[in-house]
Amino acid sequence: MNQLQPILNQRFISLETFRKDGTPVRTPVGFAEESGTLIVRTVETSGKVKRIRANPHVRIAPSTGRGEITGAWIDATASVLSAGESDRTRGAIVAKYGMVWRGIELMRVLRTRFGKQPAERWVAIRITPAVAIPATE
Repeated sequence: MNQLQPILNQRFISLETFRKDGTPVRTPVGFAEESGTLIVRTVETSGKVKRIRANPHVRIAPSTGRGEITGAWIDATASVLSAGESDRTRGAIVAKYGMVWRGIELMRVLRTRFGKQPAERWVAIRITPAVAIPATE
């Protein structure tokens, strides 16, 4: 069995990034598979984006939406995609999460529009595991 199959069958993964002092920070995130890599969408000002820009080494593991780890950790490399690349990845996330993802986006728009939150740009993070993921077409 492919070592990554337990991750691909999940709705969430735990994304472990690292602070400058090496302290790990685990965040449960939704993801989609795209061309043999994993895609995560988040806002540009999030801590995980800042940490990945400083240190692209990450670890991923299958998890629940609350971050409870349900499988083995896998080493990976992450990169924050450009605005154009990030926009193109939205479809993969929407295809997997459907109305749930659209609801998340709507809540961000409403919070911004009614002054509860500053406008933030969505970005995508591409995660490339050290173990190859068979690309699905």
